[in-house]
Amino acid sequence: MQAAKVSIQTGRRGGRSRTPAKALAAKQNILLRWHPRDKHGTIPVEALLDGAWYQGDGRTGPIALWDAPAGLFRTIGIQTWPDPSRYPEVRRRVTGLKMEKHIQMPGGTFAPRTILAR
Repeated sequence: MQAAKVSIQTGRRGGRSRTPAKALAAKQNILLRWHPRDKHGTIPVEALLDGAWYQGDGRTGPIALWDAPAGLFRTIGIQTWPDPSRYPEVRRRVTGLKMEKHIQMPGGTFAPRTILAR
């Protein structure tokens, strides 16, 4: 009696299908191979992909979008400081788009650790 061949498939179309997530992971792995993370686990500037979201450590937030033409990260910051002219009223949260440089750059405050999406 012969053993039946077992075909292992992952996902709906199988493991050989091309998806945007696989393409992004492949690009990031190639870049990290040639520009490995530093001793603190930070992804270097050369390995960042324009328009990709990164998780890391930042001054205004843990998630940021890399804007390559501007050379900085875009994060969403929430400010809860009271308005001195309306004190002691209840504080109102103010959100805004903040900008942070890569930790390797002078004055940089965001250290990307992992890529989330593109």
